[in-house]
Parts: sequence; C-alpha cells; structure tokens
Amino acid sequence: MSSDFAKLERRGLPSLQTRIVPFLILFLAFGPFPSTPPLAAADKPGVEPFAIDLTASESDVLKAVKAVVQDEVVHGTQMYEKEETLYGAVEETGSTFFGPYTGTGRAFYKIRRDALAPRHFKNSADIGVISVRYVVEPVAPTRTHLEITAVFVEDGSNHIHVSDTSVETSEFAEIQAHVVAIQREEQQAAEVLQKRALSAEAATITKQQNDEAARIREVAASIKDLQQRADQLQHALEVRVANVNTELKAAPFHSAQTMTLLSAGTDVLVEIITEHWYGVETQDGHRGWLRRDQVAPIP
Repeated sequence: MSSDFAKLERRGLPSLQTRIVPFLILFLAFGPFPSTPPLAAADKPGVEPFAIDLTASESDVLKAVKAVVQDEVVHGTQMYEKEETLYGAVEETGSTFFGPYTGTGRAFYKIRRDALAPRHFKNSADIGVISVRYVVEPVAPTRTHLEITAVFVEDGSNHIHVSDTSVETSEFAEIQAHVVAIQREEQQAAEVLQKRALSAEAATITKQQNDEAARIREVAASIKDLQQRADQLQHALEVRVANVNTELKAAPFHSAQTMTLLSAGTDVLVEIITEHWYGVETQDGHRGWLRRDQVAPIP
C-alpha cells in the first residue's frame, strides 16, 4: 500500500495518509460520522450508458455477455502503469450503486472492489468500487440492444467518477469478439449438420436408385421368364403335319367337309384339344380340324 501512496504523491495527488490522519483525529474526538448514503438512481447525473445494437440473436449476445462478466477483468482501465490489466472483478447479481434494475431486458453486473484511482474514470483519486452494468434487450430475431455503464465510486466519500467511455468500449469489444466466435461456431455446426443432411439425402437417393435398379432387373428377369414360358407353351401347342395331302376338316369327324389339303411338314397351332382331334390354325389363317394321328410334335 505504501507504494500506492507514493504513486499518488508522484501524480500530484494527496496521499491517503495525508487525508486519513485528520479524519482519525476527528473520529477519536467526536465519534463516527454517519456514513454518506448511496445515491439513488435519480441522483446520478452524467452517468450515461454506452448503447449499441448488435446483429446477433439475444441468445448469442447473452452467452457473450456472461463470458465477459465472468472473465474477472475490468477492460479499458488499470491502476498502475506497469499493470496493463485490472484483474479481481467478480460477477454479482446486483449493484449497490445501480440499485434494482426495473427496465426491460436483462441486467448483469461485474464489480471490482478496492480499486485504487483507476485510469479512465474522471478525476479518480481514492480507493473505491468499479461497477459495470450490462443490459441486454432483444429488438428482433437477429438484432439485440446492448447497454454498458461503468462507474467508479469512492469508498469514503461516495464520489462518483464516470468512465470516459474507454471501459465501456473495451468491454463491448470483448463482447463483440465473443459474439463473432459464437456465430462462427454456430455457422460451422450448421455446415456440419447440412453436410450430414446432404450425405444422408445422397445415401437415401443412392439406395432408392439401387432399389429401383434391382426392381428393374427383377422385372426384366420376370419378363424374360414369362417370354420363355410363353415360348415353351407356344412350342407345346404347335404341331407338324406328318403326311402329304392331309385333309383339314371343317368339323371333328371323318365325314366333315375338307377345307384344304396340307402338305407334310406344315406347322399348325393347336387351339382346341379333344380325345381324337385337334382344332388348329394354319400359318395362313385357316382354321379347321386334324386327327391327332395326322400330326407330330415339333422337335
């Protein structure tokens, strides 16, 4: 702490020892003074939030804000020249300075206690508390409103020192970086899902094509089989005239009229079968009857 006092003195600021000694004398002489009550929300002139709309969903912005709230750093400020980062901040559900949040959206808080004259808070010169509030409010499915407010309040006097926007813009830069990373991961995940869906669809189409090809092969084989059976039946129903001048009768009995004479070796198609006769049709379209002993199977 003595080094902190020396730094303040080098900056031309009264040291804590210079201010604490008179206070201790008064305290011992008259007893404790009543503490200065925290300012109400309406008694905080000049405390304005940094506000911006992000092209991102509320869910993505909430993830990013929560990550920054929990990173233990107050960005955009420092206490000592050699320490570029101010660590020691904690996430809290509320803030003594800001009081209960009654607006729309959701509020988050990051608090750093025992901060000594932090940079970029106007005229800061004592030990106090840095309070950062983040308000997230959805505007549209892909647009979200973000407000960031940072103040430093001295422990002893409750003097309020507003940020020169360095803290708010630095906190926003961290949030924006997280949003970009989250959106990139979501995009990559969506691309992976899309590739899987396309692969599954391609596999389904390939299976359908293979199934269709198999059905076509089955149909072709069935047609071929039917054709073979038809050829077999056709062959079984065809007979050949055995003798020359074989009479083609108009009816299946000997005395029936002879319609024409068939030469030996003439092939005819059997249409009707009886015990002794075949009803046949010649290749030139004549229909009649032949005795079964007048024909022979075609080899």
